[in-house]
Amino acid sequence: MLIGLSGMRPRKPETLEPEKVVTLHINDADVARPKPGPGVKVLLLDDRDDFREVLHEYLVSRSYQVTSVWSGIEGLREIMKGGFDLVICDMMMPKMGGEMFYWAVTRVRPAASQHFIFFTGHRNNPRNEFFFQRINATVLYKPFKLSALDSTIRDVFRRLGRHTQPSFVAVEQQASPSTVPMDDLQTRSAG
Repeated sequence: MLIGLSGMRPRKPETLEPEKVVTLHINDADVARPKPGPGVKVLLLDDRDDFREVLHEYLVSRSYQVTSVWSGIEGLREIMKGGFDLVICDMMMPKMGGEMFYWAVTRVRPAASQHFIFFTGHRNNPRNEFFFQRINATVLYKPFKLSALDSTIRDVFRRLGRHTQPSFVAVEQQASPSTVPMDDLQTRSAG
C-alpha cells in the first residue's frame, strides 16, 4: 500500500530556546585562510555538545589535533596524559569551571599559563572579569566569528614567540605575561 503525500500534514516548526541556539558566522574568508602546520595539539573544553562539536570540527579542518572534553575534570585527566600546545576553555562548566581548571592546570604545569584562550557568553560577569584581568587572559566573547578564533590562536602563538609552540608539558618554563593585540571587536585580552 502506498501512502500519498497529500495525506501528510506538515510538521509544526520547533521553537528553540535561545540558550540552546548556537550562532556561528562563517564566510569564504574563514575557509580560504592558510592552515597551520600539522601537529599542533589543542585541548577544547565546553559542556555544550553542539558548540563543542562545531568548534572541534572547525579546528580539525584547520589541521589541529583536537581533544574535546565536556568538563574541567575531564580536561585535567587529558592534561595529565600528555601535552597540549593550546587550551581553549569555556568559563561556565559544571563541576569545574574555567577558572578552577586554569588554577589546577597551572599548579601542575606552570608553563601552561600563557597557552589558554577562554571563551564565555557572560561579558559583564564581575568574577570572570576579575579573573581575566588577574591572569592577563586571552578571551573570546560569544558569539564570536571563527575568523576571530583563528586570529586569536595566531596571536597567542605570536606572543609565545613562535608560529607553533611545543607542548607545554615538554616546555616547563614560565612565559612572561603580555597583552595580546586584538583587531576583532568581539575579542578581548584583559590587561
